Amino acid sequence: MSTRIVENADTVSLICALLVRFPELASIRSGPPERSLRLTFVVRQRLDRAAASAMVEAIEEHVRGFVALAKEEPEVLRVECEGDRAMTFVHVTRDLETFSKEELELQVAFFSERCGDALVRSPLPDDHYDSDPAADDEAALYAIEALRDPAQSKNLVGFREEKRVLVYFLKSQKKAKASARR
Repeated sequence: MSTRIVENADTVSLICALLVRFPELASIRSGPPERSLRLTFVVRQRLDRAAASAMVEAIEEHVRGFVALAKEEPEVLRVECEGDRAMTFVHVTRDLETFSKEELELQVAFFSERCGDALVRSPLPDDHYDSDPAADDEAALYAIEALRDPAQSKNLVGFREEKRVLVYFLKSQKKAKASARR
């Protein structure tokens, strides 16, 4: 079995472990070349500009405060709200170096408290009742640690569809050269 196949299988398993452990996450996008991770939460209401701005500011404040407790400064912290007619997608992009499972727990608690029932949570898989919460926590911790590994080279996105978790590897986007005009 080649190293590339092992890396791909491990990476898929890691993203699945995070999405299973945190049903509040709509998607996770890993960007190893940028050493970043983008988490997406979905709110069942369209936030107006003022509410979206307040949400962004509050998340940034919480994350900066949390990371400061470890005497660190986030290298990457971007929060964006993207709305459609009935929902708001909140994207939180973080650097892998200062991101932790504890911060993820903080973000989930923040969204749960702030949005209540409007926060979209995935239904639990049918076999969830057989799972061990301590093992799920350990898998999530391992997943975040492993995503930091410089050997991880594949961009991928994991998201939920009903009770399933889907993971796709993304092709690297090379800048296309403009064709010459005559």
